[in-house]
Amino acid sequence: MKKDLHRLTAPQISIDSIWNKQEIAIIDVRSPKEFEEGSIPGARNIPLLTDLERSLIGTLYKQYGQQPAIEKGYDLFEPKIVDFLSQFDQFPKNQEIAIICARGGMRSQVITSFIRAHGYAGVQVMGGYKAFRNWNLDRLDQFTLNHPVILHGKTGVGKTLVLYELDNALDLEGLAQHRGSMFGAIGKCPVTQKSFDAALLKKLESLDNTRPVFIEGESRKIGNITLPAKLFGQMKSGRSILLEASITARASRTVEEYIDKHPDSRGEIRETILKLKRDLGKANVQNLVAEFDQEKYQTCFEFILLNYYDRKYDYSMNSIEFEATISSESIAQAAVAITTHFSR
Repeated sequence: MKKDLHRLTAPQISIDSIWNKQEIAIIDVRSPKEFEEGSIPGARNIPLLTDLERSLIGTLYKQYGQQPAIEKGYDLFEPKIVDFLSQFDQFPKNQEIAIICARGGMRSQVITSFIRAHGYAGVQVMGGYKAFRNWNLDRLDQFTLNHPVILHGKTGVGKTLVLYELDNALDLEGLAQHRGSMFGAIGKCPVTQKSFDAALLKKLESLDNTRPVFIEGESRKIGNITLPAKLFGQMKSGRSILLEASITARASRTVEEYIDKHPDSRGEIRETILKLKRDLGKANVQNLVAEFDQEKYQTCFEFILLNYYDRKYDYSMNSIEFEATISSESIAQAAVAITTHFSR
């Protein structure tokens, strides 16, 4: 392999030109750890370097300069050429392949030139992932929800379940992979802020912004995710619907969501209950843990809902004006009632 690929000029493409273009394959050549921290939706990771190799190259660059780092990069890549190239077999030779690295620098330049030398229609993404990240944040800051409708209600009323039944809905907790509560990460794999922002923009742009967009009421933080300030402000000023359900239905849904769907998470749930001593008192928590251990989940969660979640909810909802209150004892009927209300 010639070790001059980094000197060749590769054709380039902008972020705008690859965003939501299904016909373009996006290949991210950053290391696996970089990719996991955030990527363009739909991009596939074919790393030029492993995490360890990337760290080694970085150390060489800092200690000895650019040229030794470049030479070491070629030395590390050369034994992988056959396996690396084989991962492009899935792409037709005439399909445009956008190659992205961290800053649109040497890694994407090398790989774009490399695959072009083997007959593929490779192009280098200008500015790399850093450019995409800034573009992503700017686009979110420019986006305006014209008709947001916010679904409020106490924990367990089924806000997320109702959202699933509604057309033109934005499930923020689904995008964050967190339910926004103390038990919120149970059975989930919370995403990074970068991944959330990218998925959020893609979802927002897929909605019909001429009609009501239904969103579950959230605080600005969902687990470790922070909602964009502009979006959160639009949610605060949106039209509000209150969902109500009996404590029996609410606790039953909570048991189904946390226990029935995630039986392997019972130990984690138990540990979370123990953390409620400050809010509920030591004696109450001891009783709750005893009920939990005896699989009396319904009564256990009824107490937690009434004495922990409801108190926090009542405090936060004092300033909201609801234009309608809808029963969610039946999720399907609640969805029909909401749809009817906003079709008048």
